[in-house]
Amino acid sequence: METDDQLIRLLEAVRDGEFSDQPTDNETLASALHLSLVSVASYLQEAKARSLVSGTRAARQPGPWYTDLVLSEQGQHYLALHESGI
Repeated sequence: METDDQLIRLLEAVRDGEFSDQPTDNETLASALHLSLVSVASYLQEAKARSLVSGTRAARQPGPWYTDLVLSEQGQHYLALHESGI
């Protein structure tokens, strides 16, 4: 992951997607963040490795591809710390 700012943007987009009527997946995030699918897959791989998001793994490419993404409890905590400036 290039910077924590990119990870935070990704997590915020996943959180915002939880309130929409569409399941959040790589394609939704790429559109919302104006990033390539390859970049989103890379960022999601990092977020998943750090247990910040959870979702259903799909067989689409570029992988890893996830559907029904949501913030984990750790992801919510990570964002809360960032937003409080800690």
